[in-house]
Amino acid sequence: MSRPLSRLTPAVLFLAVAFTGLAAFPGLPSPAAAFDEQAVMECAFIRALSMATCKPPEEFQFMGVRDGIYVYNVHFGSKFTEFYIQVNDNLAIISSKVWHGRMASAEIIRDYTNGCIDLDMKPAPCSPLKTARCCGK
Repeated sequence: MSRPLSRLTPAVLFLAVAFTGLAAFPGLPSPAAAFDEQAVMECAFIRALSMATCKPPEEFQFMGVRDGIYVYNVHFGSKFTEFYIQVNDNLAIISSKVWHGRMASAEIIRDYTNGCIDLDMKPAPCSPLKTARCCGK
């Protein structure tokens, strides 16, 4: 047996109207569409490498992930050189054998609402880039 609308409690009616009404307001924030976090992270890492080495980002080649470490290759100095990025929670550590123990680090900031990843680091003075931000499509 169904109950007529007039017999529903006022609280239930209020909630039903409120939830229906929320869908009518396009100004409310909505979550971003899913994005490929791995691909966006690789892009942000290339930008961070560019900021740390003063090389244009398009010169870096992503080689893959070895034992959880992102590996990139670029012509650096007089030869091709690998650079490594190790992720530890929200910190990215950049290193290379040619740096003789010197490392750079960046805070990883994930912006899930906009589908973006930022690496917060201070660029080298000669860097062609000033930010390491990439967003998914």
